[in-house]
Amino acid sequence: MKKSFKAALFSAFIFPGSGQLLLKKYPSAAFFALFASTGLYLLFNDLFSRAQQILEKVQRGEIAADLVTIIELVHQQLANTMESLSPALTILLITWLVSVVEAYRVGLKLELDTL
Repeated sequence: MKKSFKAALFSAFIFPGSGQLLLKKYPSAAFFALFASTGLYLLFNDLFSRAQQILEKVQRGEIAADLVTIIELVHQQLANTMESLSPALTILLITWLVSVVEAYRVGLKLELDTL
């Protein structure tokens, strides 16, 4: 398997920057991993805060502590969540996509340089 394709697969299926790591392009690997980690942090931070709000409502007795009620509340939260998660998802998805393309491009360039 060509190194360019393998690097693109690493970035696509493991984590952004892992393909660059395979190609020993450490600064760009750190760059992609940092931005992807930031997107993941923002995403999970928002999700955990929403889960905490639901938990607090259950503890205060504002909503019933049964599974059906909690699932309905989670579904309501999901509708509202998609709007607020947009920046975090955008950061994560763009970083992931650019990482895959860049890993393939750099790998291809390294392959051509060795010919």
